[in-house]
Amino acid sequence: MKKLLSILVVLSLSLGFFGCNNFVEITTEPQTTVEITTEISSTNVPTTEVTTVEPTTSLSTTEETTVEPTTEVTTTEVNTTIEPTTEDEFVTINLFSINDFHGGAYTDISLISGIGAYINSVQGHKIAVSNGDIFQGTAISNYYHGEILVDILNEAGFKGFVIGNHEFDWGLDAIENYNDGDETNGEFNQPILAANIVYEDTLEPLDFTQPYFIEEFEGVRIGVIGMMGQLSNSIAASRTENIIFLDPVLTAAKYAKELREEQDVDVVVLYIHDSSWNNDEFAALSGSERIDAMFNGHSHQDEGTEIYRGGLPMPYAQMNNFDTSLVRIQLTYDLNLDMLTDYSISEISTILLESINDNQIDLVIEEYATNLDYVNFIGEVLTTSEGDFYRGDLSEWGASVIRDYAGVDIGATNSGGFRVSMEAGELTMGELITIYPFDNIIKTSEMTGQQIQNFYIEIMNGGGDIVFDDGLFYNYSTNRLEINGNPIVLNQTYTVGAVDYIFDKTDYDFIEGQNITQTIYFMRDLLADDLRNETDLFNPYDGSNYPE
Repeated sequence: MKKLLSILVVLSLSLGFFGCNNFVEITTEPQTTVEITTEISSTNVPTTEVTTVEPTTSLSTTEETTVEPTTEVTTTEVNTTIEPTTEDEFVTINLFSINDFHGGAYTDISLISGIGAYINSVQGHKIAVSNGDIFQGTAISNYYHGEILVDILNEAGFKGFVIGNHEFDWGLDAIENYNDGDETNGEFNQPILAANIVYEDTLEPLDFTQPYFIEEFEGVRIGVIGMMGQLSNSIAASRTENIIFLDPVLTAAKYAKELREEQDVDVVVLYIHDSSWNNDEFAALSGSERIDAMFNGHSHQDEGTEIYRGGLPMPYAQMNNFDTSLVRIQLTYDLNLDMLTDYSISEISTILLESINDNQIDLVIEEYATNLDYVNFIGEVLTTSEGDFYRGDLSEWGASVIRDYAGVDIGATNSGGFRVSMEAGELTMGELITIYPFDNIIKTSEMTGQQIQNFYIEIMNGGGDIVFDDGLFYNYSTNRLEINGNPIVLNQTYTVGAVDYIFDKTDYDFIEGQNITQTIYFMRDLLADDLRNETDLFNPYDGSNYPE
């Protein structure tokens, strides 16, 4: 009886191992302990990598199980242990991502030299992808429409470029130039990824993009999908004519299945320019549609963690561009088991990246930065700032500039358009571009006083990121909006001007007006003109400097 019970126990343990997604292999050795990993340890060392999961050669399951040998059951009848493997039976893949670099607006474009140096220093198999919003943000990147970063990403060995919402700011023609075969206007040596961005009339992918690429290391095939989330509301509508964004989860499932079933891919990785708010939906994909690891963007969050599910958890990561500017997910593939068995997540600190550099990337930056036309353009001193002004201090001034220089009754802008604060002292054109990097154009419409008052109250009650000019004031004693000190006339028509980014949003009321017009005015040009017209120290609370 005891012998029979011992056989049953060992059989049940063996079946349990086989039921865990073929996670372990049974051998004839008499005893083993399967080590379990269920949590991620984390440390924060500012000048070194922050490693959240240490890669191991042990196999992760859901609990620690020790099979004791018995004298009543010989090991040749039932195999109960994991076959030891040697190091060359594992393939390690290093996946890197940068997101929301914005031309180096939050650090400096020179940081990309440290990023390139770090990636190039890593030995072994690696894939680096830029995950959206890479170009727009600094004077040097804006001046060259991102061409400087195209050359740098090529030099740094990046394998793919994901389109983010701010890649639309110059129009997609500017991005298409970098995959048109013309070396004179800059050219990527890597694919531009946009799996879920298609033409509305044909539902075909954009001509200059592709949904994924494949890399192979020691026989292990890695499929990398790149896409953007449902962020059309973060793009001026005029930039997305005849373009729609397909459901990201369904698109990921479609291409993961295609990669596995038609391209014989072993591992599928997703780079998506979107926050991690619905990563659970991607982690829930299974079978051929399974996503093994993913990188996020857009929300500027510092995160590196995992989602538990059947088998190995799905790791995901994103950087915030302040204390971390590069993230890595390292995957371990077991050639014997023909599956992933381990992973780790590393956040590489900005301090570390600032301490290293790549000489070839430095030469690229120097070539662009010393161009005489560029130097003269960014070096113009526009004014002297009276003090340090937070980005939020500048919004009402910007709306007032629209009102006065575009010749409308009411101006409006979004506070998010001002990206960084203004420091005291001389303010150059290059610094203004960093403060307001977007090439937004002014659009106008005619709205009734009633429409404007309703809209103002909605925004005042938390209805969106809109800031109106300094001439508007809501008088609570009369429950009436005032314009330049006078009650707004509800049945009168007023001309309202706003940057196209907010003007085109269906959430706002600008497009409900009549006689919608796109002007010839660019927001940053108007801001520069106003700063040039300042005859004293600049203070945004003094209003615009439009000459009367």
